[in-house]
Amino acid sequence: MTPSAGGNESRRVWSWRVFLTCWLVYTAFWTPYIVREHFPALALLERGSLDVTAYVDWSKDIFRSRRGGAFINNLPGASLTAAAALLPLQPLLERVDRWNRGLPRPPGGEDDGDLFWRTLAEGRALYFLLVGFLTVALVMAPATAGAIAYLCARLMDAGVSGARAAQVALLCGLATPVFFRTGYLNHNLLVGDAGLVALLLLWDPSDRPLSPGRAAVAGLLAGYSVLCDYSGVVVVAVAGFYAWLRSSGRSSGERWRVMAAFSLGVAPALIGLAAYQLWAFGSPYRPPQHYMTPTAPTKRGYRGLDWPSPALLWANFFDPRFGLFAYCPLLLLAFAAPFVRRVGIRVPRRETGIILTYFALFVVFCAANQYSWLQPSTGFRYLVPVVPLLALLAVQVGQALPGPLRWVLAAAACAQSLLLAAAHSNDAWRAAGALWRRGFKLPWMIRLGESGVAVTWVWPLSTFLLLAAALALVWLASGPRRCSRARSAARG
Repeated sequence: MTPSAGGNESRRVWSWRVFLTCWLVYTAFWTPYIVREHFPALALLERGSLDVTAYVDWSKDIFRSRRGGAFINNLPGASLTAAAALLPLQPLLERVDRWNRGLPRPPGGEDDGDLFWRTLAEGRALYFLLVGFLTVALVMAPATAGAIAYLCARLMDAGVSGARAAQVALLCGLATPVFFRTGYLNHNLLVGDAGLVALLLLWDPSDRPLSPGRAAVAGLLAGYSVLCDYSGVVVVAVAGFYAWLRSSGRSSGERWRVMAAFSLGVAPALIGLAAYQLWAFGSPYRPPQHYMTPTAPTKRGYRGLDWPSPALLWANFFDPRFGLFAYCPLLLLAFAAPFVRRVGIRVPRRETGIILTYFALFVVFCAANQYSWLQPSTGFRYLVPVVPLLALLAVQVGQALPGPLRWVLAAAACAQSLLLAAAHSNDAWRAAGALWRRGFKLPWMIRLGESGVAVTWVWPLSTFLLLAAALALVWLASGPRRCSRARSAARG
């Protein structure tokens, strides 16, 4: 059945409302941290190269290549995305950098392990804060908000009402650690965004034949996930397997055309990654970690990739500093999804299997990756790609619970997610106390104050009022269809 024009219009309205809601919230709660992925982006803007020699002593995640130059110990996808977003603003950033260097430098505070204190000492704190904000507002927030909005649209394609689809999508985007992780430039979440959209593209609620075009776009997204991080191989494997399943029942030639289209979509990112590694390190297939000096966790296995560790698997689930279910206990409901059937919104059996396979492969990969032990420095992130899909299954189970309990659990998940993001903390109670003590100032307000800006109680009050007003405008403004009807009535 082809959707009506009115149905398409309703789909757009609800999707845009979800997108704008997530984008506004993510951007308002951005976190002022500079991470290794920022440096190649800045090097591209400042010098036209991914060589970060100018920042070589700024981070332990930067090392010198045997071929000359210096590079981060990760893949370049997130950095390239940030550079593309910042490129139109390069003249503004250059002026801000010059202006910032000319200001009196405020006294430094106690170094808490992040790069802010180095930027303060260099007289570039405001410049780097602006870069941090822009990479959230122009990269992380729209990428994640777009993935969540697309989830809303696909739920509507499956016959879910606009209001229900929006509720489910907003729970996935705002009541889970996705909110926490969107705070600053992060390759793990970009892997998750690409993987979520790729799988949603391949899905069809009517199980119509998968077209080579959709398979190719899904392949592009899966390939991009590998360009961001090697965990993206899980996205490629699961999306490729799902594309194969979706093309079953067709002729052999048609199935192979679909798979060829998917493979061609994956190829550009893999070729680009091989070219980058050949240029930077002299080998197209050896990862950056092969060339850096091993650290304590990464001496095991091949540069930190070892046999899956039960202790690390447990920590990735329940360690209070970075565990998936410590950050969002409600996600445990997802594993009852195969046994809950008589509910309004239900993920089909095959797709449930795909989601659980996706989850299992990420769990195994992260339990083998000894870098997972380093998560306490930034909080939960390695398993973030599985969060939206697990949340979808958890919502399915939640529908079977009594109404009051369902609302209490949803409210608790939203509150925990908000507190963790607002204070950028791994403990909700500690986050609430910290926010109260500092007058509800968000981390970026604290950093501005430490940079010499006079930040008073007016800042959080104004931020929250403006955010509330913007969200009210998004949800209370008339949709396009209602407006067009009003105009028609007026003309009549």
